[in-house]
Amino acid sequence: MIFIDTNVISETLRLQPEPRVLEWLTRHDSELAIPSIVVAEIAFAIHKLQPDRRAKRLMRGLDAWRQRLAGRIMAFNEESALIYGELMGASSKHGRAMSAQDGMIAAIARIHAGKLATRNVRDFEHAGVDIVNPWSAR
Repeated sequence: MIFIDTNVISETLRLQPEPRVLEWLTRHDSELAIPSIVVAEIAFAIHKLQPDRRAKRLMRGLDAWRQRLAGRIMAFNEESALIYGELMGASSKHGRAMSAQDGMIAAIARIHAGKLATRNVRDFEHAGVDIVNPWSAR
């Protein structure tokens, strides 16, 4: 299973998304999943916008992803909460700050023994998950 980070979904919602990312997503479609935290981050970003055509277009894009990966949107649950605490504690002890959202995303990927697709490789390099960058993956 390959979990998609917020920046990957966001790239697909751009008017002119990076072709390498779209190709990578198509190639790995059957393996893809989304942490529920990513849905929350994107929905929040959309709802901060003025209710206009752009916001509606972005919401349609998010809805399309939710339909495309129905049954593969993984929730932050009790098990991931425990992994989150471990991950954030270790990160703090070693002076490597990680946002709460990134910690939750990494925890969800870890409990499912999945990879994480992200452009922000440095943000997750000590999270204990295998990382793939769709912008540079072959």
